[in-house]
Amino acid sequence: MDIPRKMRIPEWEFRVVFGRTKIEYDQDKEYSNREKHTYSLESTVSLLKRIVFPFGETVPHVTSDGFLEEGEVRHMHMSVDDCGKVVLMVTTMRPDESIRVISFRRASSSEREQFFQITGYREEA
Repeated sequence: MDIPRKMRIPEWEFRVVFGRTKIEYDQDKEYSNREKHTYSLESTVSLLKRIVFPFGETVPHVTSDGFLEEGEVRHMHMSVDDCGKVVLMVTTMRPDESIRVISFRRASSSEREQFFQITGYREEA
């Protein structure tokens, strides 16, 4: 089913289709992301669920416009993890409407400052 076309949603838009969208990641990339950034892609799934399915407690977050990288449209999301740290996630939408997590890491100091400017949230030292 070509949901974006039927709903006239541009392919580059980040979207959620209730009852259809799921969040996934590459199991092979899990290890390398943990080694490089000390964050598990598995933990991204629960954080993204709180962002895209905001039932219950909401968290501050921002989502970038889509950008093209390695032949696919990607989005950056900044939010707050369970420890109150600002984190950055990169995702792409798959044709089956699943959200594929590509990377997850702590936001840099300049990214944290941008997050504060947009959301008013500043992590405690």
